Amino acid sequence: MGCCENMAALNCCPEKKYVQDKVCTPWNGLVDDEALVITLYNNNVSQNIHGTGYVQYDAGPADITLTVLDGSGGTVNTTTLAPGTSTSFTYRRFATIQLALPATAGTYQGEFCITPRYAI
Repeated sequence: MGCCENMAALNCCPEKKYVQDKVCTPWNGLVDDEALVITLYNNNVSQNIHGTGYVQYDAGPADITLTVLDGSGGTVNTTTLAPGTSTSFTYRRFATIQLALPATAGTYQGEFCITPRYAI
């Protein structure tokens, strides 16, 4: 058994260097009569990424859905947001974060912020 597998000797494990970035951006979508999917974030860095952040839904005519997908397109989590609300999140090993705007006509807008963290 290597020293990193021995829980009593964790101090002998080599240190990993991590990168941490913060990205914030407004999002918006104009819906006529068809639903719209907006990709907020694509993980093109690492399989083992950690992401902490929030989605703010400032204004729009109907509820929206935040969906987090893994690398194979499977759903990690979904959250429904009403206008004027927000949600915070922490996800690990995700590939894509999307918003689904329903087929209710109008302008939808808010803000997305994420701090991804990954080893280099």
